[in-house]
Amino acid sequence: MSDDDDFHISQSGLVARSPEGHAARGMQIKGNEDVWIEIQAHTFKNWVNEKLVPSGLQVNDLANDLCDGVCLVTLVEILQKKKLRKISRPMNQHQWLENVATALRAIEQDGIKLVNIGNVDIVNGNQKLILGLIWSLIMKYQIGQSKFPPKKLMLSWLQGVLPDCRVNNFTTDWNSGVNLNALVDYCKPGLAPNWKNLDPRKGVENNRSAMSLAKKHFGIPTVLDPEYLASPYIDELSGMTYLSYFMNKDGPGYKSTLDWVRQELPDEKINNFTTDWNDGIKLNKLIRNHGGRVPPPETLRRHPDHWEDNLQKAVDAGTRLGVPPPLMKPRDLADPEVDYIGPMSYVARYMWLPRREVPQQQLRAVCTTKAVRVGEPVTFRLDFLDGSPVDPADLRVDVLGPGSRSGRVQMRPDDSGITCTFTPDEMGMHQVRVYHEKDLVDGCPFSVRAVPLIKLTPRPSGIDPCALGSTVEVLINPTEASDGRIIVTAYSPLHRPLDCPVSCTDGVYSAKFQPDEVGEWKIHVTYEGQHIQGSPFNCFVYDPHAVRVGELEGTEPDRPFTFMVDARDAGWGEARTDIVWEARSLPHTLTEIEKDLYRVTVTPPDYGK
Repeated sequence: MSDDDDFHISQSGLVARSPEGHAARGMQIKGNEDVWIEIQAHTFKNWVNEKLVPSGLQVNDLANDLCDGVCLVTLVEILQKKKLRKISRPMNQHQWLENVATALRAIEQDGIKLVNIGNVDIVNGNQKLILGLIWSLIMKYQIGQSKFPPKKLMLSWLQGVLPDCRVNNFTTDWNSGVNLNALVDYCKPGLAPNWKNLDPRKGVENNRSAMSLAKKHFGIPTVLDPEYLASPYIDELSGMTYLSYFMNKDGPGYKSTLDWVRQELPDEKINNFTTDWNDGIKLNKLIRNHGGRVPPPETLRRHPDHWEDNLQKAVDAGTRLGVPPPLMKPRDLADPEVDYIGPMSYVARYMWLPRREVPQQQLRAVCTTKAVRVGEPVTFRLDFLDGSPVDPADLRVDVLGPGSRSGRVQMRPDDSGITCTFTPDEMGMHQVRVYHEKDLVDGCPFSVRAVPLIKLTPRPSGIDPCALGSTVEVLINPTEASDGRIIVTAYSPLHRPLDCPVSCTDGVYSAKFQPDEVGEWKIHVTYEGQHIQGSPFNCFVYDPHAVRVGELEGTEPDRPFTFMVDARDAGWGEARTDIVWEARSLPHTLTEIEKDLYRVTVTPPDYGK
């Protein structure tokens, strides 16, 4: 209805009072059911007509104008965005029944449960059943169906974005028009800046102004007349229908809340209030920005099996900040099919929450070592940030190696910080986490890789094993000074000779060569044509680049994955494997099934590289 229509509200404009003389607060007043039915019928008719605009059809009375099924089938087609079989110009009641049955069948097939209503009820113009049917359509296609009461979810969002309005219902709390102006101003700050100064006694005027702004700036249709919204007889379903336009996925309230979150988390790509929030990572970051004690994002697990736990950590931290838990449990928030208004209503609670100082870090961990050999010490620093010392007894230092915790950490405090040392005793990544007052210290976690310690097998008259292409230097220190000729020749595994030029420095002879074959080389050292003691010498050459890894096709978390490691062409040595996920070594088995051919089995705990 436009503002220019010559419409005078009947009973709806009256103020209903209880026996004590107080205005009724959102209750159905006995003896006036016809008033709220009138409001509801008028609102639902406007909603239907707003949806029917593309078709050119219009209804003036729901009880009379849906009976032939033409408008009803068209409405369902528009809502479901698909064509239904219908009789465009039904000539008799049988054809009316057929049209209505087509619409009801499509509605049920789309998941709407219809109870105690059939095509005869629509054709006969049963108003209460028709209103119930239209409400089911509004719930499904306008508000959104959820196993949680939509009323509570909608109220939760309104309470979050309008904390000064104390919204508790969809009826009398909106009579004055103050709250509606506040909602308009929330959706676009500055559109109704003086809402707090409005005269609550001018409800019709205030509501008309807010509805006009909402229609002009947001395209929200005035399916509910301002006179009705200002009436104490306003029914709950009419209020929910109109206000749902602000918070549906295309609504200005949804967009405003989404824009706020994007400003809070500029480094995150946030497109919705459903799948972007399932894993709990963004929610933890949002709460951390408000001073909540939540785990650092890098420590949260991203596999779906851990989403509920991530969300629970966020909710617990929010509760400590004074934000009540969401209506939906973490398990429901982790569901990719979650109704968007659940996460959105909870996120909105943080919009006006006074920010607390993020707990000040007193320490920063600094480690310049990236890799060491097994058995070599790793040293890192914990620097005092504000100059005040921290007692090592107040710290917890965890070093998580491939198998378990890796040894004891020694701490040596000084005036500017604490020097820490640990020694990895197994190959793989070692992740270091330092906690102060249960909070992870800045700079943690960090990781250090422990590489294998090469153990050389003692060989008589041998030269240390070396890699293909490296330079081998042979030193000859004669027991007596001599001017005789020393010749060094290296023979490859295929008995190919390789001359090694000899030089002398301070009486010490040396010869160099670069092996170009994998296998056992023989180094002949002769003096005046005779082998010196121990000659020929052995030198085993290996090629780590010749190790081949089998197919590494993708797998799924918690499922064993096996691949092959073939070192048969690599020469002397032993193959070792380290499998790293998110800077942590994973436990796995390495089985030698034949000489230098290995089978590796690992069970990935989560998705990732």
